[in-house]
Amino acid sequence: MALCEKILLDEEVSVEELYELAEFLNANPEAGKHWPGNQFVEPLQEGWADGVIDSSELALMERLIVETRREWRRRVAPMEKTEAPAGADLTSGFAASTDSGELARINGPDVRLEVPSASYPGSNHRVDLKTLTCDCSDWKFRRSTLPEGHFSRCCEHILHAFEHLGVEDLPPMLQAFLENTKPPDPEKNWYLGDVGYGSILISDAPHGWSDVFARGKDGWGMFGCNFRQQRWKYDSEPDGAGAIIPLIKEKFPE
Repeated sequence: MALCEKILLDEEVSVEELYELAEFLNANPEAGKHWPGNQFVEPLQEGWADGVIDSSELALMERLIVETRREWRRRVAPMEKTEAPAGADLTSGFAASTDSGELARINGPDVRLEVPSASYPGSNHRVDLKTLTCDCSDWKFRRSTLPEGHFSRCCEHILHAFEHLGVEDLPPMLQAFLENTKPPDPEKNWYLGDVGYGSILISDAPHGWSDVFARGKDGWGMFGCNFRQQRWKYDSEPDGAGAIIPLIKEKFPE
């Protein structure tokens, strides 16, 4: 999984990174016979069959790597499903007005959980979902100074805790955010916008790419937008793409 983590570090999966993954599997044939390596062999073979990896194949591989990472975490750090407290509402604290000028924030339920560590099996991290706090090093050194409720306070353990908390009827853009296994960049700020079919969640782009949680042809998910280059990652656009780029520029002026 270390190579998969490396691939997911930047904003966009590249052909060079997939070539490195293919080279690793070729050099270590046993890895390709067992999970998780066997998840990648056939898609990589199909991708290289014509000698060219196109944008749709890059998008497919990113989704596969993200889902494999999610399953890997479930296997190495299993966690029991936890019932949300009665009346738990993650939306009441949102800056939901598109003209309020406020950053979006999560109003977490009053729940504290012990979340198993994937890096150090047998140990746990203490997570507080109301304040979005964790005792892991990523949270302490990269996220702790962000305002309470800020989306980028969510480290992987906070996201993992939300995944195992049974909160029903979440807004689809929030559900998509919480299901994304890659923690948000702590330098990114977040805003709720509306492009005609409900609230979407957008970030600024301190390193070139804005994260957009919106509806697409396959349902709700995360899209990448480089508004400076006027392009969408892997040529995959969400519904309302034409209105989203101006919205990002408006809410996060450079």
